[in-house]
Amino acid sequence: MAKSSIFQTSQQTNVIIGTEDTFGTKVAADAAIIHMPVTSYSFSEVANHTLAVAPFRQGAGGATQSTEMVKAQRHDRMYEITLEFMGSAQAISRVCNALYGDASNPHALIGSMPTTSNINGSTAVPVTLYFEKGSASAANTALSFKSCMCTSFTLSGDIGGNGGVIMGSATFVTGFAPDKANISFSGGTETTITAQTSYFNMHDLSATTITHSSSTEDLVLFSFELNIARSVNRVGFDTAANGFAPLGYVIGGYEVTGSMVVKRDAESDAAITHADTAEPVCAISISDGSFQIEAPKAIIDQASINFDEDGFKTVIPFRCTYDAAATSNSVVDIHTA
Repeated sequence: MAKSSIFQTSQQTNVIIGTEDTFGTKVAADAAIIHMPVTSYSFSEVANHTLAVAPFRQGAGGATQSTEMVKAQRHDRMYEITLEFMGSAQAISRVCNALYGDASNPHALIGSMPTTSNINGSTAVPVTLYFEKGSASAANTALSFKSCMCTSFTLSGDIGGNGGVIMGSATFVTGFAPDKANISFSGGTETTITAQTSYFNMHDLSATTITHSSSTEDLVLFSFELNIARSVNRVGFDTAANGFAPLGYVIGGYEVTGSMVVKRDAESDAAITHADTAEPVCAISISDGSFQIEAPKAIIDQASINFDEDGFKTVIPFRCTYDAAATSNSVVDIHTA
């Protein structure tokens, strides 16, 4: 077989998230899909397994390792895919839906989530991550990771970086081996890149506040990060003939943390002092009027002082909780409209 002279680069690859109909079956051609505005991505090696080695036999003869003593361990493998993307309303909405099942605006993570902790063929279905033109071949062979579960989502912004564009980072895992078959999408709802005409930007933010029962502190925000994470573990495995595919997934609860870097002044000092001496629970809001992150019951965690050429700053880490009065209360709300 002759050496191929065809190359495929990441700049030519289109990344699509598709809604599946059936657990363990990749997205259909007429499924609802969104083209993600990715800036970079990464994933596990496609031959993602380890070798299991049996101990040597004792006694005379036959002590070398045979094919029965060394096996590819495929029953517990998991592939990890990470997408870095620009913060459009549609992209943020799709990842919120994949992570905690709320596609409406605002995207509310509430105290009772997850409502379903066991994912299999009879419950909610995950998504397919489809890398169009994901391989170097004459047919522009694709790369599909089916039945992916989102494990974490980070929203971040820095007024001095990326042109101020608010960025997203989403990590997915799957227990199914990827395949290279192309999908010709047609007939379903499609959100293209050209439909995502605007991206949220730090320069457009109009208000960043920390509110306690008696006061609201108005902060000058340099950067922020919000991270929502959960555990996803595979359950069981099918036969070798079916690639040791998982029988399902089990997912854990959500942990929501974040941090802000703000100008050190009377407002930021008051926010920290109030949290330390009077009421540790506060409400945090970062907003431009359309895009907004709301944490109704946040707790500041070990604030610190930082400084560089443009002055002293305060770093305010926080953890988001929900009001214990009801599990229907929000941990965090993400507005995209």
